[in-house]
Amino acid sequence: MLPRPMTTAPPTARPRPDSATLHAAVRSALADVPLVGVVRTSRRDEAARRARLFRDGGVRLIEITFTVPGATELVGELLAERDEGEAEEAGEPGHRIGMGTVTTPERARAALAAGTEFVVTPNASPRVAAIVREAGVFLVLGALTPTEIAAAHELGADLVKVFPAPPVGGPAYLRAVRGPLGDVPMLASGGYGPEEIAAYREAGAEAFGIGDPLLGRSDEESLRRIAGAVALARGARPSESVDEDAG
Repeated sequence: MLPRPMTTAPPTARPRPDSATLHAAVRSALADVPLVGVVRTSRRDEAARRARLFRDGGVRLIEITFTVPGATELVGELLAERDEGEAEEAGEPGHRIGMGTVTTPERARAALAAGTEFVVTPNASPRVAAIVREAGVFLVLGALTPTEIAAAHELGADLVKVFPAPPVGGPAYLRAVRGPLGDVPMLASGGYGPEEIAAYREAGAEAFGIGDPLLGRSDEESLRRIAGAVALARGARPSESVDEDAG
């Protein structure tokens, strides 16, 4: 009888937390650093570079949008990279990976299949909301008008993304809609820079979604800008944050 060939057991994957645990972990990360680093670019390699810069700069919620080529594959890659590194350190994840521009049920299902840890949309789609809520994943629904904001809240959004805020008045607009809708937690998004975080916070934003304006001409400059934005999101006064032009 021939001896049985020796086999090597596959490495044990780090167990995924249940939906309630993951939902709480995303909420905890948001409470620590209420800043979502938005990755939106037409190049996959550039998207990966930006995601890693956000991670290294201290951003704890990183959003990969569906406009990135191969977005779901990139999410899987970033999750595996994170889990492998943190398994070696026996630590809890320092950052969470989510998917944005989730505009259709098909994208919602693809994002969940890829392992997304939170979902962000530009609009309040009842069908997308139902799919994500059923999965128990942290949900950020986009809205602009008071009617849309209230509808997103009623659909079960954990956070309502007021988008795009700058073209309709920025902090002044957010302050106005929060008057009658002060019970709705809001994230300000839509093309402003880190220097406006304090103004949006004073207007009532609980979180901030920023992408390209966090980046500089070099990785070193980008990391300074990101660290400064993290400090501002945590409540530092502009004079206390990292000087984005230093160096």
